[in-house]
Amino acid sequence: MATNTSPALTLAVLAERFDLVVPPEAAQTAIHGVCALQPGKPDCIGFAENPSQIETVRRSAAAAVICPPAVAEAVDIPALVAKQPRLAFARVAALFERGPASAGIHARAVVAESARVDEQASIAANVVIGANSVIEAGAVIGANTVIGADVYIGADTRIASNCSIGDRVHIGARTTIEANAVIGGRGFGLVHNGAGWEPIPQMGGVRVGDDVEIGAGSTIDRGALDDTVIERGVKIDNQVHIAHNCRIGAHTVVAGCTGIAGSCTIGSNCMIGGGVGIGDHVTIADGVIVTAASQVPKNIDRSGVYSSTFRAMPATGWRKRLALFRQLDKIERRLRRVERAAPSSENNE
Repeated sequence: MATNTSPALTLAVLAERFDLVVPPEAAQTAIHGVCALQPGKPDCIGFAENPSQIETVRRSAAAAVICPPAVAEAVDIPALVAKQPRLAFARVAALFERGPASAGIHARAVVAESARVDEQASIAANVVIGANSVIEAGAVIGANTVIGADVYIGADTRIASNCSIGDRVHIGARTTIEANAVIGGRGFGLVHNGAGWEPIPQMGGVRVGDDVEIGAGSTIDRGALDDTVIERGVKIDNQVHIAHNCRIGAHTVVAGCTGIAGSCTIGSNCMIGGGVGIGDHVTIADGVIVTAASQVPKNIDRSGVYSSTFRAMPATGWRKRLALFRQLDKIERRLRRVERAAPSSENNE
């Protein structure tokens, strides 16, 4: 059950903000947070997705429920009527997820003289903000986060504690970056000199669009010359690595522990499962789903679902299959010999 101390919002306000329907008699019901339907909480709102939950709604102590029309017609509890109750609930819950941060700059923060911090931004203790950086109104920067030079942080963006935002990073509005993320670190660019490796300067930046989420411990490298780009609405899970000069298309989601090598282009509205490995210079079309733990060494040119891994099985069974895999070349050669030796259908007629 989740609540906070945010000011109450009426059902009428929520209905107007998220294009929902509320009966006139329920319009002024005050909501202080969100909750599960059972047991529910008197000042919070829950949600039900279908008529099978009608009895659960009737027994709930919640102040109101987000539900489809069939449920709203069958219960007495104040209701917000939604075509997609789960989506509506997610949007309402986001309003109560975090309390409002206090505007101002903490006394132990270090802000360069040439930086501009809006008076409605919130800068926590031990934050460092570099030269010529801009922090817009409503932005929240968590404790111990370091922001480099020439950085732009858009309005209402939240950056958690202990993050590193490198030079020349541009972050849009309403973006969330969780703890220990590194945005704009040096890319893994190397050239061999005949005896060893020398670093290639990484002189680009990172551009992150509006309404992006970047999970805890994730890293996005800056470009070598051009910028690494994360487009609007992208959702990146924890422990994801995105290498230099990648472009991730709008509204794509990337699950945890995925690694995306340098100079990849991933289209819009893709779903990349957990633990996926994508090789360098790979292009993936819009609308592609890559299932968990798959390897993507080559381009994917059309939308669809792609997989490249085996499901876990008992070890003895896997060893037998592995032995068979090792014989595939021999089996193929034998099959070709049989096919050449077999009489053709033309000779049989």
